[in-house]
Amino acid sequence: MTDFAVRLVRRLATTPGFRNLTRFEALLRISYSLRSSLVRERRRFVANELRRRPATGVYRLRESGVALALRHHTGDVMVLDEIFSQREYEPPPRLAEALARLSSTPRVLDLGANIGLFGVWTLGRFPAATIVAVEADPENAAVHRQTIEANGGGDRWQLVEAFASTTPGTVRFAGGAQATSRAARLEEIAAEVPTVDVLPYLADADFAKIDIEGAEWALLADPRFAESCPAIVVLEYHDAGLSDRDPAEKAAQALRTAGHEVVHAGRKPRFGAGLVWSFAPVATDEGAVGRPRA
Repeated sequence: MTDFAVRLVRRLATTPGFRNLTRFEALLRISYSLRSSLVRERRRFVANELRRRPATGVYRLRESGVALALRHHTGDVMVLDEIFSQREYEPPPRLAEALARLSSTPRVLDLGANIGLFGVWTLGRFPAATIVAVEADPENAAVHRQTIEANGGGDRWQLVEAFASTTPGTVRFAGGAQATSRAARLEEIAAEVPTVDVLPYLADADFAKIDIEGAEWALLADPRFAESCPAIVVLEYHDAGLSDRDPAEKAAQALRTAGHEVVHAGRKPRFGAGLVWSFAPVATDEGAVGRPRA
């Protein structure tokens, strides 16, 4: 019944008349609390969402049992819904086949890792995966660390607190916006955060998720990207920072240049974004997709 209610509320939220109801804090809290159906500690989730003061809670997913931390009264709850209820990262059939051919211990890279929910998704599919996550927002990173600790610590899950870039250095960063924190525009007040060259991380990965709020264009344009691209990529591209051509096609072309086949997984026009998957149709001697391990 709760799953049906979540689907109904989600549908109503896209209807202009009903969308206005989200201006009422109490109704918004009730709507968010319905996502308790995704975790095992449902009563505690609801209590934390309905309480007046914000709270950070740690839970285990109902389906996989993998632990996660999230901030109530924030967009973290909607990211939880997108990944585990709407199943935003459910791979298209051809990608599901490619993922199934990966080793049982894939090396996964998460660029724009936010609070770690893609890592949680990864462990639900590949319990023995090793994960390197890159996140620049200190507030997001603090919650991400709680997620890592709740899953046994950092032996197989490393968090790099830096901005995903093509060079080491610093960047002006507009943080505090949860999943939409990003490189700052010229007119914005911002803090300096370190950058890290992520091309070596890409070269060492079997599977990468890239969601860096417009900074992907510099990464895709780097001449090293084609030779560093891992066997499987899921990329959220953004209109931000791009004006000369269709972002879906530009992202796809960069992945094709890396020798990948591309599958578009839909646009998100309200957010100026879209999702594309790609994979290298090459088998190793071990029968796994991508580069053989050293």
